[in-house]
Amino acid sequence: MAITMAQVKRRFVVTASGLLVTALAVRPALAVETEIRPQIRTSSYAYQIDEFDTDGTDEGLALAVSPSIDFLLTSKVLQTRFSWQHESLFYEDSQRSNRSYNEFDFSNVLSLYNERLTWGVNARNSYQVRNSQSGIFNDKITSGGELSEATSYGSFLNLATAAYSDLNAALRLEYNHSEYDRPEIDDGLPAFDNDSYRAGLLLASRDRSRTAFYRLEGALGKTRRQELRDYDSRAAQATFGLPLSSRLSLIGRGSYEYTDNNNFYQNEFSSYGAGVELKLGRVSWINVSVNSSTTKRFEEEDEDKTYWATSFYLAPTRRTSLEGAYDRRYFGRTANLAGQYNIRAVTVRLNVTDSVQTQTSLDRELTDLGIFVCPDTAAEVTDCYRPPNANYTPQPGESYQQVFDVGVELDQELVLRRSASFALGYSKRRLSVNLLLNATDLEYVERNDEQSNLSMSLRTGWRFSERSSINAALRVYQIDYQFADRKDDNILMSVGYEMTLSEHSEMSLSLRRTERNSSIDRFNGSENRVWLTYIYSF
Repeated sequence: MAITMAQVKRRFVVTASGLLVTALAVRPALAVETEIRPQIRTSSYAYQIDEFDTDGTDEGLALAVSPSIDFLLTSKVLQTRFSWQHESLFYEDSQRSNRSYNEFDFSNVLSLYNERLTWGVNARNSYQVRNSQSGIFNDKITSGGELSEATSYGSFLNLATAAYSDLNAALRLEYNHSEYDRPEIDDGLPAFDNDSYRAGLLLASRDRSRTAFYRLEGALGKTRRQELRDYDSRAAQATFGLPLSSRLSLIGRGSYEYTDNNNFYQNEFSSYGAGVELKLGRVSWINVSVNSSTTKRFEEEDEDKTYWATSFYLAPTRRTSLEGAYDRRYFGRTANLAGQYNIRAVTVRLNVTDSVQTQTSLDRELTDLGIFVCPDTAAEVTDCYRPPNANYTPQPGESYQQVFDVGVELDQELVLRRSASFALGYSKRRLSVNLLLNATDLEYVERNDEQSNLSMSLRTGWRFSERSSINAALRVYQIDYQFADRKDDNILMSVGYEMTLSEHSEMSLSLRRTERNSSIDRFNGSENRVWLTYIYSF
């Protein structure tokens, strides 16, 4: 679980630098605030690793030295963050040699006309596991040779009408590039890079109780894959309503979808139908319709079906909302659900989705856990806390962050992904608890294989005082690799104590235990680790 930030690659630095120079040049007009935070982190590690197919125990010591720098620029219309971190690892271990890593984070968002025009650029360079079969909790300290250097960058442009306008219109254009190098120890995947282009359009009336209302949506997507054929997608939906009374409306709806990987996965789907919509309260509504659909698949006979569908938006209070739909697409029944409940101490979020896309895109399909207050140097959600109330103002060195849980399977293959997640957060006084439950099924449509994941993440924190706190985490992943006839139970348990020594320095002591219990014995393994960290901020 990580706070998502953009990261930089060398060929993108010119653009990033240009933006920063432009922002500084207009500082008097935009009242720009800038801040530069250099920091150095040193950590000493002791670890012990047991693997089923290896004689003896792998033991060793490591020292990590990590200088970093954060650049923050904030104004009414511009928000920029650029951070760089170098990490050098020195080992007292005959099986490992010294390593070094450079990582970058960059994001820049320009908002004009009360956020009706938003333009952003971002980039990232990091090291991560691509294939969970090689070890879902592997990291730079003991498994650097199994990590792929991952680089991505992109840009987006949003145009939208004002919130008070009768017309709800929005246009989004997006480009993303992702590339992954082959790690030193083969993870079964080739080096590859992808380019993704997306465009989305929305035209809708804001008030569904007027004489007539409508909602038109369209999306185009193209993914260029280095090792596999390109993937194209097009989709459109339309809903029209004619009120019969103040509460009841007659609706008509239609949809169209086309996908093609320039090989055998070619699908075309169209539907139309009619039904009724019931208005519940000021903003809530629910509709039901009967529809007729036609599905065309590559080298298969057309399939015609009659089915019922529903969509709804329920907001009984300003703190509670639930929206979703149950419909049909070319691969069968489809469902999506998004709900949230927020009070001062508790936040609940529920999400159910399905999608067809390359796995590379999954690094942008994240589970939203909500808004947290985080120190600007935070790397984990355990460094953050939920705002004590809706009117809380972050203190100097703090900011609001959207926190997500990130998946681990990143490949260029095309997958049908069905996912359901439940997130519960509690924060009151000195205690914080965050629970995330997730179930995901992946169908590899280009090679007719499947994989299912069940995961649970529990993180807790307790503040003894303003200067000291303790946190603990338990993460459990059960992954069924049906194509490999293998099932793994992955467990991570950790606990840490943090103490602020002065205005510029802090120290922490942490312990971690990881286990992998596999149905294939040679993949069993475990690791015990303890480390001491000292951080000095200039």
